[in-house]
Amino acid sequence: MKKAFLKRLIGAMLICTMALGLMAGCSSGTKGGVTKTSGTNGSGGETESTGSKETADTESTGVVEINFATSWVGVSANTEWFKDRLKAFNEQYGDKIKVNVEEIAGDQAYVDKMKVLYSSNSLPDVICTGGYNLIDSMKDQFVDLTSYIDNEWYDSISKVCWDVNSRDGKIYGMPYSRQVIGYFYNNDLFAKAGIEKPAETWDEFFAQCDKLKEAGITPISMDTADSGWLTSLFLGALIAQTDEGEKFMNTLQPDNYNTADFINAAAAIQKMFQNYTTSDAIGGKYENGASNFYMEQTAMIANGPWMASDFYDTSMVEDGFANKVETAMFPGGVMYNSGKIGFNIASKTEEQTKASVEFVKFLTSDESQKKLLEVTGDIPAKVSVTSSEIHPIIIDVMANGNIATRNINDYQSLWYANVVDEISVQYPMLAQGEITPEEFATALTDAAAKNK
Repeated sequence: MKKAFLKRLIGAMLICTMALGLMAGCSSGTKGGVTKTSGTNGSGGETESTGSKETADTESTGVVEINFATSWVGVSANTEWFKDRLKAFNEQYGDKIKVNVEEIAGDQAYVDKMKVLYSSNSLPDVICTGGYNLIDSMKDQFVDLTSYIDNEWYDSISKVCWDVNSRDGKIYGMPYSRQVIGYFYNNDLFAKAGIEKPAETWDEFFAQCDKLKEAGITPISMDTADSGWLTSLFLGALIAQTDEGEKFMNTLQPDNYNTADFINAAAAIQKMFQNYTTSDAIGGKYENGASNFYMEQTAMIANGPWMASDFYDTSMVEDGFANKVETAMFPGGVMYNSGKIGFNIASKTEEQTKASVEFVKFLTSDESQKKLLEVTGDIPAKVSVTSSEIHPIIIDVMANGNIATRNINDYQSLWYANVVDEISVQYPMLAQGEITPEEFATALTDAAAKNK
């Protein structure tokens, strides 16, 4: 009798539990952070989700979850801007889209992590590589964005930005900024060395480096790690002194570095390493070179206008440092004036793709690009966006870009990813004279050949 009674009691409790579950699922709305929608379970009843699983979350709450991996953390120039934009996005879209952010400090560490995730077909929904070209090596997992971009949006963006974000007539990246890069110099240190104005030719440039050395001043900030960004900007400017060199620096995926322009430029870089830079340049990262310039240990540094905000940051430089800094074109009238690799989307479902597009549209809106210009100095991809609140030196950089004799793209956007990686392997050997400029060129050519 007890067993029979217990069976009846347990059965009644199960029925009550199921009924309560069905009643709870019949209401919809949002309360206490739990969003309820009219999904269906296997018996035709409605379900509720608390967001514990992404698939269930999408079906039951209407909130689509996407993952965004970013290097805009810590000391990154974009950190403040991204935090502001993410907060604004959540306020506007929080009931529809949830962005899960993975923070990866350092551009090279970020790129390396994306390569690992690509190999396991597990890229985040949205990535932004800071200008590194991963389109060519990863486009089979990137979404073709062409159909998501209307004519108004397309026409508002500088054409040079679409050029570097497209392959074979398909758009794989959504631009948010342009590269306009020259070099900065410390006018006080120039004056101490008796230098009145920036050099117009490379012969004059190296003569000025000698003057700086004679005055006890190290001329140039350089680096070799993480593809040697500071050094490679000078390398590209040196290459672009001729028509053929300028063409080379605007060529997508060049496969032959064994040219006179490249070898001559590599020889000049070797000279700069051996005579005109700091002892920590070999093996050093961008941060080392930047710190040397901030501390007035070097007189010149090649970089973009986003660096200008640091010139006013008294946690990094002495008060008044910005008043000492001016900007110049590279000798020969060369400026980096080009598009930059933007946001790539690797979502696996149409729903997540649409949510990712909304997220990226927000980050590339007029308001977001205006804030990017004001906070970081990045030049907007949208030609109509400007601001009266930016540092004067940024205006000077933009002005130089408008009058440059030769306009080139940066190597990270155009060269094969493994060639960019190879630079960091070869630079220390070139710097120390272990290889010749010709061998340096051959090493990069061999790296490019691996992509065939």
